[in-house]
Amino acid sequence: MEIRFYLKILQRGWWLIVISALVAVNVSLVYSYYITTPMYESVARFIVSPNLQTTDNRDMVNSLEALDNRSIIATYAEVLNSYQIINDAMELLRENPSDYAEYTISATALPEANIIRYSVKGPDPEVAAMLANSIGQYAIDYINGLYINFNITFLDKAVVSEEPYVPRPLQDAGLALLFGLVIGVGMAIFRDLISGTIDQFSKRNILDYESLAFNRAYFERRIRQEIVNQPDAVITFGIIYLNGVQDYYDSLPQTYINKIMRKITDSLRYQLRGNDIVGRWSKLQFGILLPSTEGVSAINRFERIRDMLDQPISLEVDGNFDISLDVRIGFADRQGGESVNVLISQAETALEISAESDEKISMYRVRPFG
Repeated sequence: MEIRFYLKILQRGWWLIVISALVAVNVSLVYSYYITTPMYESVARFIVSPNLQTTDNRDMVNSLEALDNRSIIATYAEVLNSYQIINDAMELLRENPSDYAEYTISATALPEANIIRYSVKGPDPEVAAMLANSIGQYAIDYINGLYINFNITFLDKAVVSEEPYVPRPLQDAGLALLFGLVIGVGMAIFRDLISGTIDQFSKRNILDYESLAFNRAYFERRIRQEIVNQPDAVITFGIIYLNGVQDYYDSLPQTYINKIMRKITDSLRYQLRGNDIVGRWSKLQFGILLPSTEGVSAINRFERIRDMLDQPISLEVDGNFDISLDVRIGFADRQGGESVNVLISQAETALEISAESDEKISMYRVRPFG
């Protein structure tokens, strides 16, 4: 159920997911092709080994043990990273170090190997390769002059890179697509949650809490809308009075009052058509609006409602007992262009006639029907 619930959310918000993915991909491509400066990396590799010319067999063993401790390799890597070494190498090249501020230089000792990786990154692949080889050679000469028991030499010289390492438009676009899809899914779920929250607030503004029928303010607004939309249309408006609930209303717990009123709402909706409207008119009254229905035609429907509501409602409060609703119904139809207030007044008059007589149903201006 949970999976189907979220699939429905994604189905409703598919356009958000598509838009989010397209925007992310397009932003990525624009950034890659028009904003980002391509950066290239040139890599040189150095190998460190004992100096066979200055080391006898006993010293050879000590030198190998020193290399195993990684201290020599780490020291050489730090020398290659030294700003002083880099600046001195550039001075020998008759270059100004500030001209290469965009270039990043780093040396890394590879684990489990006597090899140092020397990387130069920058916007010009030829300059990057030149700096890696030139600074690397200067560092080799400097180190070999200090440590005569070890040699450091090029294992691989840097070559000019043909492809930038950033940006990579296709790879970046793929990641952007995935990111856009995730954002789109999040937006779709968030939109559905916000929409549901707004719907709940909207329902609170138009529904009566006890009965879950429309409240009176919204019910009257619907009557006015019906008349405005179809000024010459015939409509019937009825009021149902729950005479038998009066004695229980103030004594029963609110939970049971809600149960009674919601059962009545469900029963009324069951008897009505799709465009008919049920509303809570007052504490003990419900309103019924029957669009495109004359009063004479509505009599049978109100009789069915009366018969249905005459069935007692069973409650379990300190044992089972039944509540008789003892309904009274008054209604009027609008055939002569009467205003909303006149139509309501006529229905209320018909209800008064029904309440004061033995007749349970009364139609305004027509002989009461029982």
